[in-house]
Amino acid sequence: MKFTSAWRFLGLLRLHVYTLLLMAATFVWMALPYNNGLDMTVHKWTQLLKIAGPEMRKPSADSVIFIDVSAAKYLVPLNEEGSANDVITNRKYLADLLAYIVAHQQQVRYILADVVFDISTPDDSALVAGIKVLGNKFLAVNSYEADTLQRNILGVRAATATLRLQSGSIYKIPFTGARGDTMVPFQMYLDMNPGGAVLHPFYTRFRQAGIAFNTQIPELYLRAHDFTEGGYTKIGLGELVSLMNITPELFDLYLKNRYILVGDFKQDLHDTYLNTQPGSLILFNAFWQLQAQRQIVSIWYLVVLYLFIYFLVWVQWKRKSFIYHIALQPRYFLPFELPFNIISVTLLLIVFTVMSALVFQVNISMFHLILIFSLSDVWRLVAGKLDRKSSRWGIAIKVIER
Repeated sequence: MKFTSAWRFLGLLRLHVYTLLLMAATFVWMALPYNNGLDMTVHKWTQLLKIAGPEMRKPSADSVIFIDVSAAKYLVPLNEEGSANDVITNRKYLADLLAYIVAHQQQVRYILADVVFDISTPDDSALVAGIKVLGNKFLAVNSYEADTLQRNILGVRAATATLRLQSGSIYKIPFTGARGDTMVPFQMYLDMNPGGAVLHPFYTRFRQAGIAFNTQIPELYLRAHDFTEGGYTKIGLGELVSLMNITPELFDLYLKNRYILVGDFKQDLHDTYLNTQPGSLILFNAFWQLQAQRQIVSIWYLVVLYLFIYFLVWVQWKRKSFIYHIALQPRYFLPFELPFNIISVTLLLIVFTVMSALVFQVNISMFHLILIFSLSDVWRLVAGKLDRKSSRWGIAIKVIER
């Protein structure tokens, strides 16, 4: 009896075809940097549940240091007459910091300089010399101006730090940009794990781990309040440079074997789907999510996802719904019914999205399925109405009956 019931549920070949198509559509949707608003809201509350629950897998406080450049500025002339000037991050300080690290045998994990290098200065040659010695341990950033990718003027290794806003906030972070450029979090992962991932059009294969969608909905492991309450070190660039030569133990205390994040932690602030955070912190959180393999789609997850989408298709096909019909009677028209099934589908999608994040550690955006099932309902409504009038109009329309 149980076998017969299971066969009736799973033995429908046509529904399996629909399920495979919707699975493919989900991978395509997750490869695009868009959302529909509802999934952002669901992930916001899911993230709050995670924060309120057991401690997330944060990097340890002694494995990372944040160097703030917001007060380390100097004036740079834009022409020989000095009639035009600009205020930029002090590159002499950056050059001194890199020289200090090189002098200590480059014993750091990684350096991300989330600083725009778009103006030439007399200190650039010393800065570039230090960057070349560090090799793949150093990453600069490029940025988009409108739709144009602006590469750093130093010509050093860099990845794109500009993130697309969705509903005014940072939500999905793709692995690559619109011009085939690599985004900062994914490039950091590749530098830390050479050959560790292979990018495909609609998914990425992480070696010895599994596959992942081509965008990530980042976890906010570290937030700005961790600088004051979590024991994570944030120090000004000028202060750090001034201490380098008078405090011999400074390297071992603050820099050795650490991730070094250089950025503006006071003015470079961005809205995320949860709250406002420094841009450098958003980039590092996204990298840490990849490094911790928290976005890997396992075989078991794919099986669960397939069965869930199959169930949605079965609900749609069988017309199972918490709200069976919505009756409408516009003025001067005969009453008619909209057999929309979307309330049931939406509730199920919300439940699965939350469980995916909390149980499987996979943040997924699936609310494109609402549009697909809505179009299916509208088509049924229109086809059904036309079928009932086909004899009067002389129109032959075939409607599949179940």
